[in-house]
Amino acid sequence: MKKRSRSRIWLGAALAALMSSFALAPGTAQADSERRCSGGYVAITFDDGPTETTDEYLEALREAGRVRATWFVTGSLAQARPEGTRRIAADGHEIGNHSYTHPDLVRLDAATAFAELRDTSRVVRAQTGRAPKLFRPPFGSTDARTRQDAARLGMTEVIWTADTVDWSGIPAETVVANALTVRAGGIILLHDGLRTTLEAIPKIVEGLAERGLCPGRIVRSATPVEAWPGLTFHARAARW
Repeated sequence: MKKRSRSRIWLGAALAALMSSFALAPGTAQADSERRCSGGYVAITFDDGPTETTDEYLEALREAGRVRATWFVTGSLAQARPEGTRRIAADGHEIGNHSYTHPDLVRLDAATAFAELRDTSRVVRAQTGRAPKLFRPPFGSTDARTRQDAARLGMTEVIWTADTVDWSGIPAETVVANALTVRAGGIILLHDGLRTTLEAIPKIVEGLAERGLCPGRIVRSATPVEAWPGLTFHARAARW
C-alpha cells in the first residue's frame, strides 16, 4: 500500500472517531447531569432586589458554577436600579414580582393591592422585555384576592418551603444550615442586599451538590405544596 493511501485511511478513521465523539456528547452530557442531579431540583430565590449588592450576588452565582436563581424584585427598587434588573435577566435568571413597595397586600384596599402587582410587572417588562410569570407576596401574606390579582396578571403565586431567616442578622453558617433543610422540589427563601447571604451562596450550592440536588427553575405544581400549616401554594422546583 502506498504511503499516501495509508495517510488517507488514517485521516478518514480519525475524522470518523471525532464525529462519533461529537454525536455522543449530548447524551453523555445529559447522563452526567442526571447523575449529578440524582437527588432532584430545588429553587434558590432572592427577595427585595435589586440592591447595591446584586452584582456581587450574580458574581457569586457565576463562580459557584453559573447557578441560576429566581429573583423576586420590588418594583420601586427595580425602577431606581434598572441596570440591576437587566443584569439579572442577562445572566439567565428568572425575575418574579414582589410588589411595588413591599406592603402587606392583605391589609390594602382592592385597587391599591392590585396596583402594587400591576405596576411592578410593568416595570419589569419595560426593563427586560418580559413580564413576570411568578409572584411572591411580601411576608408571605396572601389570601384569595391576592392570588386572583396575580392570576389576572398571568402569574403563579410562589411562597417557600425552606426559610433561611437571613434577614434576622444570623451568621452565614446558620443561613446555610437553614437553606439545606430544603427537600427535592422545594424552594429556598433568601434576600438580596445582605453580606451574610452573599457569603452563604457558595456554601449552599456546595451543600446541595453533596446531596445530589441541583438548582432549578420554578414551575406550576398541579398538587398543592405546604409552606407552613394552613398555607399552601402551587409551585415547585424543576430542571431548567
